[in-house]
Amino acid sequence: MLNKKLLIVDDCEIVRTLCSYILAKKGLNITLASNGLEGLEKVKLEHPDLVILDIIMPEMNGYQVCRQIKSQPQTMNIPVVFCSGKNAEVDVYWAMKQGADGYISKPVNKDELMALMGRFHIIKNVSEEYSNQCFYKQGRVRILPA
Repeated sequence: MLNKKLLIVDDCEIVRTLCSYILAKKGLNITLASNGLEGLEKVKLEHPDLVILDIIMPEMNGYQVCRQIKSQPQTMNIPVVFCSGKNAEVDVYWAMKQGADGYISKPVNKDELMALMGRFHIIKNVSEEYSNQCFYKQGRVRILPA
């Protein structure tokens, strides 16, 4: 077991199930939340190593959740990656303005998730070359500038 904790916050059960299935097979400890408010509560309780966050959700949207995570001293260093069907450049720009550390577009595939885990050092066996190829050539997975 890697002892790395991931929180997946998405109101779509299919997305939560698919992502958790792929990532749990790699030995990650996965926690799920179905809305923004539940996700924020789990961030505070479990202090995950990475949060994968949808934008459009009930109770509290992903932008609001990200701002809350990044504004609290206890959670501000947790990487937050948006995972959304909203994939225009303005959506990526707005995510960055909220404090996000990355952005991945739906539909998500296994290779993109693995590259994401390698980029944030959640899984160590993802090569840097592969991560760079996936992040920059495909243009679907984006890491936001610091």
